Amino acid sequence: MGWKPPVCLHHHIMPGLAEPEKQAASEAGAEGKELQVMASKMSKSKPWTAIFIHDSPEEISAKMSKAYCPPQVEANPILELAKYVVFRDPKTLVIERPEKFGGNAEFQSYAELETAFIGGKLHAADLKAGVAQGLSDVLKPVREHFEKKKELLKVYGDVKITR
Repeated sequence: MGWKPPVCLHHHIMPGLAEPEKQAASEAGAEGKELQVMASKMSKSKPWTAIFIHDSPEEISAKMSKAYCPPQVEANPILELAKYVVFRDPKTLVIERPEKFGGNAEFQSYAELETAFIGGKLHAADLKAGVAQGLSDVLKPVREHFEKKKELLKVYGDVKITR
């Protein structure tokens, strides 16, 4: 057809920031279980559940502060964002917090962050704030690119939310 081949980027599907939906075991086809958690993913049709590459640091922070963050690794969107986005390259994540709550916490790896959170040494609010800052830092070059070329984001404004 004479078209140029598209560039395709594939990534781990990121869970949405909202609490996962639950369904009755009978609907899930699993006899004897009360409820099963249905996987949720970030979606443009549910913008409050997603972090977009063009979100401002304030938007990221606001979404993250409301995000679901259970005291576990499984089905925890904040830990997944930390693991697959914030710690995608070796780096240090510094979570700023008042001295009365232990002062700043520094993590050299995702494993250290996970251990501190699951072990109760890091509060969910601090985890959310730190990961929000880490996401903002990762997205900064992309955000700056789109600030210079606003017309490239026009397609997102033209797409209607379907829910």
